[in-house]
Amino acid sequence: MRILSTAACALLLAACSERPAADPPAKTDATPGAALTAAPSAAPPEADLPDFGDVRRFLDMDSMRWAEWDRSAPGDRAARLAALGITLIRSDSTGPREPVDASGGGDEYDPYGENPRHFHFVDFSGDGVADVIYSGPWFERNENGFGALEGRQIKLFQVMEGRGVQVMRHHGTVQRIFRGRAGQPVSFRAIHHGCCADPQWSIDYYRPVRTGDTVRYEAHQKVLGREGIEIPTAFMPTPRRFTVNNDRYLLRATPGIDPPAKDGEDWYPWEGHGNALAEYGRGARGIALAERTDATGRVWWFVR
Repeated sequence: MRILSTAACALLLAACSERPAADPPAKTDATPGAALTAAPSAAPPEADLPDFGDVRRFLDMDSMRWAEWDRSAPGDRAARLAALGITLIRSDSTGPREPVDASGGGDEYDPYGENPRHFHFVDFSGDGVADVIYSGPWFERNENGFGALEGRQIKLFQVMEGRGVQVMRHHGTVQRIFRGRAGQPVSFRAIHHGCCADPQWSIDYYRPVRTGDTVRYEAHQKVLGREGIEIPTAFMPTPRRFTVNNDRYLLRATPGIDPPAKDGEDWYPWEGHGNALAEYGRGARGIALAERTDATGRVWWFVR
């Protein structure tokens, strides 16, 4: 996986294997290092990714712990939102309410629109006043009426002079918040899962941009990955940097060689490429975070 700045994309690709003309034969300790730099050096934490220093935390896709940040008791959310002039997007339907667990993780989905439980009172601007973050299902209301969209949405309302002013709206879910210096805005990380059977997901790191008293946010780092990638449970004591020495090097979604799908099989195995996700050439650089040996003796690295 490489992480690039601004709007550039990166790939979180688990497992790499050498392939000059074909994948290497299985042999004992067939480490990727044979086709990489001979002695990868220790990789220091990335200053621009505040959670990369702890690899387990970096790869943790678990939900946000709002209790660490939220300044509101659950019972008074609706009243506080109304006082700030924040109107929830709701359906006009008055039928029976039957929230469902749409995510499988215990987070009830309200089919009638935005619910106060998905609004959180967090001082993201750093001025000592609790602002408002919405992180929940995506709903729209316009001249065509009310509609529920696939995926989830983030909306930020900065509280200024007693009113909530929307300063950001984007797809995704807030996954992690990072404190700024005293009196300064926070930064945060969000995750967005592709819609419409798209197997790709993205992690975006947002930093504050201040204009006068208004704090807005821009994405400045992005990590891309694929659903189904096997995340390691054990990691190297210290991440190791490497440079590809071969002309052709494959990265795969799982630590093993999965051949391309045959005619009539599901398209999902990466559109005819098996578990191969990308191909890198000589000079490509990365960081190895974990390793695993498969049944053939071939050693795989989980890489960034």
